[in-house]
Amino acid sequence: MYDVVVVGAGPAGSTAAIVAGRLGLKAVVVDRLQPPREKPCGGGLTPRTQRLLNALGVEYPVYGRCDTIVVQAAGYRYEMRREPILVTRRPDFDYALLKQSGVEYVKDQVVEVRDNTAVGRAGEYAGEVIIGADGATSAVARSIGVYNYKGHKSHGIAYMTIASGPPRDICIIDFDAVINTVGKVGYAWIFPLKGGANIGAGTGWGKWLDLRELVAKYAESAGYKPGQILGHPLSLGHVEGVGRGNVILAGEAAGLVDATTGEGIYYAVASGALAALAAYAALKIYGKGKYASQVYEELVKPYVEEVKKTRVLSRAANYLSKSRTVVKLIGRRLLKLYTAVYTGEATYSLLLKPVPK
Repeated sequence: MYDVVVVGAGPAGSTAAIVAGRLGLKAVVVDRLQPPREKPCGGGLTPRTQRLLNALGVEYPVYGRCDTIVVQAAGYRYEMRREPILVTRRPDFDYALLKQSGVEYVKDQVVEVRDNTAVGRAGEYAGEVIIGADGATSAVARSIGVYNYKGHKSHGIAYMTIASGPPRDICIIDFDAVINTVGKVGYAWIFPLKGGANIGAGTGWGKWLDLRELVAKYAESAGYKPGQILGHPLSLGHVEGVGRGNVILAGEAAGLVDATTGEGIYYAVASGALAALAAYAALKIYGKGKYASQVYEELVKPYVEEVKKTRVLSRAANYLSKSRTVVKLIGRRLLKLYTAVYTGEATYSLLLKPVPK
């Protein structure tokens, strides 16, 4: 039996494996796909995320950066110049973290959890603590009766492509491109990469739309040649629960995504590290895996509260963002908010409380 069975090899699962291994826990990572594998994602590493990865001593690949973020909404254009956002490629980023963990890896699709066992299609994996980091439609979460995923009621939809084209150093967030095309609130993005860009679009708060044609045309209008276009559900910050007993949830399986920006890598890495720490405390301090969820709930609570605030802000933006007058009045204030959150200077709250040094 393993000390920890990690289901999912994304940033949350791989970070959990890294920390578990450093703490001396016997761990295994189980994922349905053989890495490196693609994951629809913008691939932006905010300054806050960079600091977290650096603090963990994790190495990660970078293929682009932008010192300027351009935001377009309701016909207005704003520019932010602060610390750079680095841009990675998710197949390489996820695989780099997984390799640094040094733990055993098994390719299998886990379909449910029974007590101390993650049941896959090809085998069973027994562990004192099971960490579900298997994404938006988490089978682990469903197995313990936690329904963070409720289709379009809890998740938006996003599509992305790796497009070839001119090198640039500007990140673009374009609300108008989505609103003017499909009549729903969302945004398109262009994040620079070597030899091209990560380009995509997403919407939330309503039934999902097929945005593949929008992404292709948006890429072409910006001078890029789109590649394969992939789509995936994206949490709108819906967190019903983060675990029960010896089973805990990390990353998007727990609904930990910024609902206003779609940024999830930071929360994935943070919650993955905390999940491994909770497993260690449960096994080595309390002596039983069943205490893992109690420890984890306290550790991850600040992130859950923060994500829930982003859900409120996102829903408000859904009603307000079509108005040019509103955007003009609050646009700069919101950009200041997002800049502070991106850089890690503040967390979401009505008072924008500074992050303790």
